[in-house]
Amino acid sequence: MQWFILFTLCFATFNANSKTQENSLEQLLNIEIAAYQLSSAFSAYVLFTGSSKFSQKLENVIEMNGPILTNAHSSYPAISEQWQVSLDFIENNKALVFDDADHRLVVSLASAQNVLYQMIDDKKQFIKQNNLQTSSLLPALEEYLNTRVSFERVVAQYIANAASSSGFAHSDISIEDNVSRFTSRIENNTHNYAGSRRLNLKWNFVKKNMLKNPGQTSPFITLHTATVIRDMLQNIYTREFVTLSNF
Repeated sequence: MQWFILFTLCFATFNANSKTQENSLEQLLNIEIAAYQLSSAFSAYVLFTGSSKFSQKLENVIEMNGPILTNAHSSYPAISEQWQVSLDFIENNKALVFDDADHRLVVSLASAQNVLYQMIDDKKQFIKQNNLQTSSLLPALEEYLNTRVSFERVVAQYIANAASSSGFAHSDISIEDNVSRFTSRIENNTHNYAGSRRLNLKWNFVKKNMLKNPGQTSPFITLHTATVIRDMLQNIYTREFVTLSNF
């Protein structure tokens, strides 16, 4: 747990000069990560027919990302309201996972989530086009958050495909393209970091599963490995944060 404590300390240090106003781009990227995690958790809940393990994971994701939703309410009320639409859908429909209509739940949630993703994209583009991003967002932190977005997007797409024959798409981007984008990102940005070789080995295993037809994959193993990859990404970038902040 030492890396997690250090990671938390680093984030606290980076935000110390702006406790009342988080960097706009940082906030949007964190919202986007949380939104994809919600999609993934619900799709896994559907795929594994509401098993206690994945029911608890879904509740954990909702609870863990609650503060992000609360903070978004004042900065981005429309995004916060759309996020609440997804949460309300999950709460009102998750019991349907136990009947034959379960696969349609993934598609229905995706309809709400795609609106949310587009709203986030529009805000990010507005920030970039109007040069609203402040210097408080360190390059390493921005790179980490964008890498996490790329990873969470492809995991959400994969598990939704596994849970529903109708699949899931974000901005009409294929899973092959999303896999390729994340592959390029970690090859270009983590190759000099300790642990990058193991990260690539883990990712190559997951990538092969993600590119198979839904009926030929091993989603339980893939999701477990995805959790390992999240931890590895945090560990790799935490080392970079420590270097930059002279910890």
